[in-house]
Parts: sequence; structure tokens; C-alpha cells
Amino acid sequence: MEHQFNVAEDFLLDDSFLRFCMGTDEAAARHWEAWLAANPEKQPAFAEACRIFDVVNGRQGRLDAEVDRFRGILGDHVAMQTAKTAKVRRMYIWRTAAACAFIAVAVAGWKMWNNNILPSPGKPVTAAKGNDVLPGKTTAQLVLGDGTAVQLDEHVQQGLQEKDGTRIGRSKGQLTYDAAANTTEETIYNTLTTPRGGEYKVILPDGSQVWMNAGSSLRFPTRFSGTERTVYLNGEAYFDIAPKAAQPFFVETKNGMKVAVLGTGFNIMAYEDESAVNTTLVSGKVKVISADGKNVTLAPAQTASLSRGNGQLNVAAADISKVTAWKEGMFEFDDDDISTVMRQLARWYDVEVKFSGPVPDKHYTGSIRRQSTLSQALRILKTAGIGFKIEGRQIVVDVQQ
Repeated sequence: MEHQFNVAEDFLLDDSFLRFCMGTDEAAARHWEAWLAANPEKQPAFAEACRIFDVVNGRQGRLDAEVDRFRGILGDHVAMQTAKTAKVRRMYIWRTAAACAFIAVAVAGWKMWNNNILPSPGKPVTAAKGNDVLPGKTTAQLVLGDGTAVQLDEHVQQGLQEKDGTRIGRSKGQLTYDAAANTTEETIYNTLTTPRGGEYKVILPDGSQVWMNAGSSLRFPTRFSGTERTVYLNGEAYFDIAPKAAQPFFVETKNGMKVAVLGTGFNIMAYEDESAVNTTLVSGKVKVISADGKNVTLAPAQTASLSRGNGQLNVAAADISKVTAWKEGMFEFDDDDISTVMRQLARWYDVEVKFSGPVPDKHYTGSIRRQSTLSQALRILKTAGIGFKIEGRQIVVDVQQ
């Protein structure tokens, strides 16, 4: 007998529906789009199931894209409610679970700046059929020393070679540099650029690894000679530096900030549309030096923030999992204002953001998978009482007062 899908529970026990919510299956997305068009009377139950998925997903943080695991999490969530009463009808159990999940959102989700009241649910995310935006992908452009530009993606694996003999390997979305020995050629610089909506990884000639976020560029030599190793970053990247005490590693940014490294893991966010350049230390030790000579030495789990406005250099405790979430395929937000949230989405989905009114003073805490489509990501944010509409490659934010 065909499943009737009459209540939220029916959807949440279906593997295809969970894959649709997780954004991991394009076939499932097409199936449920067609199914809703053919069964419009089921929209309320479908929407309730989506809401339950979203709030449980947000409550659990980094949810693995595994149907069985999610079902287990959801089952535990419902079991906690049934344990409170011996005899409860099935529908009441699910309504109770959904209510408790929404309480979790009220505590940890969208918050008004001046109070902790959860606004009424906003307009649903709307996107014309075929007008959704896919997530970013593994792609970049490499500019060689002679100015030749090479487009990169995760499928092309043919290697390259610089005129100084350096071999550049390509495999599974990363570049690997193998510097030529005993070369007398002058230093050659390459530039790796990820577009908005792209990410890439490069292994430098010394074995250091660099993961580049969307809308970023890294300029570096094809071999490190002399007493220092220096690269130049614009945007955001995570560095895992090969230790060489006799040849310290430096990262320089456009505003003159320099990070001195001795074998360590750290993240630098230096986007020009952000108010500060942030260096966050995961392990090891770094010294952050501003253009005017001010400097601080970071311990693990600390962030140095250099203001673009007044040049102040401050140190604060860091949430490592949040700062490096992009590298692990997630967006992590912790009391971030809507402008910060939308800037991150705009870079990854390569879209522009427009507000229909004054930018609301609201903050968000939660997690979103970077492999979600744009409409799926926005659906998670709609609990702020804000509606979103996708128009081509533009997000129109409908601010509800």
C-alpha cells in the first residue's frame, strides 16, 4: 500500500524526504517538488515536517548527512517526550516533539537584539521553479608566472610545469607544488584565486597546506628561497604550515597586516567588505603585526582582530569550531547579525543581497550545511520573521517589522 503522507511523522520516516531536507540528493529534490505540485493539500504537513527537521538539525549543530543517524536523533528527541507520560497518542507525541524543538529555537535561534522573544514565523522562502541557486563548488583560477591563466576544477587532473622546472600536480580539487632543485631561475610567483562560489586547496612547495574559501586569492612563490617564506592573502584561508625554524613563514594581507608563523595551524579572514582582519590560532604560535608596527602573540584558541577603521589591534578568545567551520563544509553562526550572515551566504552562493527596508537588528545562532541549495539555507533562517525571495542571482530580504 502506498504511503499516504498525511502527517509530519509520515514524511520524517521517509528516507527520500530526509535526503531532500539534507540537500544531498538532486533526484529527491525533483521528486518532492513534483509531488507537492500534484498534492497541494499536503503542504501543511510537509511544511511542518520541514520545520521539525530544521530545528532538530540546528539544535544538533554539525549533523552528518546520514539518514539513519538523523532518524536516531529524531527518535531520541521523541522518546524524551514519551517518557514523561505513559499513554500518549502518536499524533500528540509528534506535536509535543515539534513544540519542544521550537522552544529550542526560541532559546538558541533568531533573537531580537533588545529582548529574547522569538517573532512570529515569517514568510516562507520563495523561489520560482528552476530559480534556486546551487551551492559553491571546487573551482579556482591559477595565474602562472608568465601571466597564463588556467581554469581549475575537481575533474581535470593534468599537471602543469613552470619555466623554472617546478611541477604542479592537480588532483581532486587541489594543487601540489614540487619545486625544482638547484635551479638558477629568478623567483616566480603564482596566484591562485577562488571566485565567489568556489573553494580550493593548495600544497605549497614546502609542504604547507592552504585551504581557500570563496572569493579569495593567494600569491606565492613556486619555491621558497632565502631566510623567509612569504605569501600574500586576500580573502580567507586556513593554513597548516610545515615547521622550519630556520625559515619562518609569513602571511601578508592587503592592509599591511603580517602574520609571522613557526609551524602551526591558523585561519585568516581578510575580506575587504569586513570591518576587521581576523587571525585565529588553532595550534602552535603566531605573531600578528599591524602596518604601524603594533604586534601581539597569540596562544591557541585566540583571535587577533585588526580594525580597518581605526587600526586597533585586539585579542579575544576564539570559537575554533565556528571560525574553521567553512573548511569542514558548514556555516556556523553564534549571535551573528543578519548582515554578517548574508555576507557569508553571498560569497558562497555568488549572489547579491538586497534588503527591502532598514537592515533589522537581529542575531542568529545555528548551523547550515554549505552543500545546501540557497533556498534550503534560507528556509533555516526564516524563523526570524523575515521572508526571502530569490530573483536570479539576487536575494531580496523582505524585512517584517
